[in-house]
Amino acid sequence: MLTVNDPHHWAPIPQVTDYLKKQVAEGAKVLDVGPGHAPLPWATHAVDFVDVPNAPCPVIKCDLANEPLPFADKEFDFVYCRHVLEDMFNPFPLCEEMSRVGKAGYVEVPSPMAELGRGVDGSAPPYRGYHHHRFIGWVYNTELRFVSKYPFVEYLHFEEEQLAGLLRQHPKYWNTFYLWQDRINVFHRQSPLHFQIPTDYVLLLREAIERSRTSADLFFDQVTHAA
Repeated sequence: MLTVNDPHHWAPIPQVTDYLKKQVAEGAKVLDVGPGHAPLPWATHAVDFVDVPNAPCPVIKCDLANEPLPFADKEFDFVYCRHVLEDMFNPFPLCEEMSRVGKAGYVEVPSPMAELGRGVDGSAPPYRGYHHHRFIGWVYNTELRFVSKYPFVEYLHFEEEQLAGLLRQHPKYWNTFYLWQDRINVFHRQSPLHFQIPTDYVLLLREAIERSRTSADLFFDQVTHAA
């Protein structure tokens, strides 16, 4: 497991935000959804349910869990949403709203490695991942997949040293990176529709780890070649 002496990559990765900026045309309208403590420096608009003192643009108050985004259809050229969806009780209406108001965008959530590794959260407690997160997300081909993070993940068996090794190896393994055009292709993996909890949940999470590792490598290959 990670310890307090290991680097913890909670902040946006500069290489990623630089890469995303290159994908957006000069003068584009850019919406930052839920900027919190890490607003996007080049956003032109933002929405959040709390004050954002260091925001680079006007912030409209909006309860993202219960209210529609206060914008017209396809009003924004790019919609940025980082480390928001995994916190929500039901993130899927917000995915629909971002698809509605945006022509393209980017979603980032913690990776399965970060959510299942131990010592990841502040002060490196020995439980798995971030204590307040409700979902685990990863990329599968063109889909952004989510599955509930059930509390009993604490009792499941994973290759602990492998998870810790990946998290120590590179910041890219801390996150899931998802670029989208026109709409977010989100898929909620649910029991018993798509798997059985007693027999399949741990297998699904192990698959998510491998898919996430591969997609992070592919995404960073794009980032590196664009630099």
